[in-house]
Amino acid sequence: MKKKTRGIHFLLLVSAIFLTGCVTTNLPEYYTVNPEVLEAKGGRVTFTIDGTFPAKSFHKKAVVEFSPYLKFGDERIELKKLILKGEKAEGEGTIINSKTGGSFAYSDEFLYTHNMRASELYVDAKIRKGSKISEYNNIKLADGVIHTYQDIIHDEELIYAPSGYEPITIVSENATLYFRVNSADLNMNLALNKDEEAIAKMKELEDFLMKGWDVKDIKINAWASPEGEIHFNDNLATKRADAASKFMKSKLTGINKKRAKALGVDVSSLEKEVAYSASGNGEDWDGFMTAIKNSDLKDKNQILNVVNSQSDVTKREEEIRNMTVIYKEIEETILPPLRRAEITVNCFEPKRTDEEMAELVMTNPDELTYAEIMHTATLTDDPTARYNIYQTAFTNKDRDWKAYNNAAAEAIVLNKLNEAGNLLIQAEKLAKDNGKIENNLGVLACHENNYEAAEQYFMKAMSHGENENYNLGVVSIQKGDYAKALNYFKGIDCKHNVALAQVLSGNMNDGLKNLKCSPESAQTNYLLAVYGARSNNADMVYEYLAKAINKDASMKAKAKEDREFLKLFDEHAFAQLVN
Repeated sequence: MKKKTRGIHFLLLVSAIFLTGCVTTNLPEYYTVNPEVLEAKGGRVTFTIDGTFPAKSFHKKAVVEFSPYLKFGDERIELKKLILKGEKAEGEGTIINSKTGGSFAYSDEFLYTHNMRASELYVDAKIRKGSKISEYNNIKLADGVIHTYQDIIHDEELIYAPSGYEPITIVSENATLYFRVNSADLNMNLALNKDEEAIAKMKELEDFLMKGWDVKDIKINAWASPEGEIHFNDNLATKRADAASKFMKSKLTGINKKRAKALGVDVSSLEKEVAYSASGNGEDWDGFMTAIKNSDLKDKNQILNVVNSQSDVTKREEEIRNMTVIYKEIEETILPPLRRAEITVNCFEPKRTDEEMAELVMTNPDELTYAEIMHTATLTDDPTARYNIYQTAFTNKDRDWKAYNNAAAEAIVLNKLNEAGNLLIQAEKLAKDNGKIENNLGVLACHENNYEAAEQYFMKAMSHGENENYNLGVVSIQKGDYAKALNYFKGIDCKHNVALAQVLSGNMNDGLKNLKCSPESAQTNYLLAVYGARSNNADMVYEYLAKAINKDASMKAKAKEDREFLKLFDEHAFAQLVN
């Protein structure tokens, strides 16, 4: 971008008189500073200066030393020197031919600090020809420094650990009924039904039902042993399932009567419709094969090979019948347990209501389980309340990393950064190499403006399966890599930081769209004002700058020295807003 300046023109004019003794020599009227207003990117400010000397304007024995510097307040930063010399001059420097003239190119960069936001780029010049020296100081080259890349909103994505709370928990108990060979008649005097383990399981099932929990359903699966005719066994298994259903309906009726008597209520108040699912599954080939494998039969491998070699089901059944003659253990111990009906009762575990848990966490949290405390924190939108609830979980006997991680996340939201760091250290002690903790350490580093560390944490979190695209996009803005940021932001719309990356990369149309649909805030209104300045729309600057100041009065002082609005500094409407 070209910029005309009387200061440099005067310098070159005087230089020409000093160096050539001729005032009629043609002189350059322009020099180029790029960018016209210095701008920070990724924590650094880079700029270039280009110029041209016309023919016969530079003495062959002359040396010109340019000393650029940045001035802000009472401070001054010296930058790299530029030395130009004629072809007969001694020492180092870029040669400008005394007859044909020539051009020069200068570039430098420096680290940006916030106190440079209202600064100016100057140059001092020293012209030497032999023993003659002239100095020209404090010649202004450019204004600086635009620092819009820093105008992110700290909405990096925190990751909360799940509470582990189940709003609906199904608890199951089961028992088994056994049947005689080829029979679906239930006989509780059958040896297997009188077995100690079978009796204990049926007692556990009865005790479970006596709790009075709501029954979700009762599932029954029945089988036949695989030595009979297949069609007969299919029907037999179905009949056994029906017999077990009738048994359970009778059992449930008796239990309801017992409960009604104990509670002193009418039994009808306890009777509820229960869903039954009864399935006859035919012959239990899998059960037979497993029983043979686990048996002590010395020929079990041979038996298994014989059964497996028969693809015809009818012939397999015949082989098993033949084996029962040879191997009495098959008839006496392997086949009888397969003639059964398995009963599974599924009940809803009673739960406290959300309101009850919310009250207890404040009055008597010891009555709550760890999962209930963690769940209660999710019932409020107040980060302070959530932070306090997570701290309550620290004393629970079942506490783990999740409470510390989530409390740290709330501390970050509340800008309690020291507390957040300590809590994440505790979380790490309990769960090493945890992607959620790594992510939150990265978000904390962003809030502390340590973007190098943040990037490392986010990459670790990504290696553990977490989606870090948005957070890495924010880091990329701060590193000055706007193209990379936009790549991370693919598919993400209506976010301030996405719009910031688009505006900084020159993608103005998409930037405006995302700014307009982003949640309204002082920062987003301010960025809309910056958009107006970059698109030479003064009315837009005034409109959105006024909105930003209305939401956050500190925006007034920020805008007053922000070089984004440099062209408007002398405008009355701008002065009214910022003064």
